[in-house]
Amino acid sequence: MSCECAKYETEEGRYNCSVSGSGCMYMIPDSKRCAAEYGEGPDAETEVEEGNHEK
Repeated sequence: MSCECAKYETEEGRYNCSVSGSGCMYMIPDSKRCAAEYGEGPDAETEVEEGNHEK
């Protein structure tokens, strides 16, 4: 599992998210988990379409 929106920044020593514009919430970026927990990222549409989002 990974996330195409997270890019590792060597100067910061962590992943930055191009969707939120800040640091990734996870030590190892996980697009499906991010979509399920935050409704963001490339898998967010898939999670909503499949009905796997919280209301």
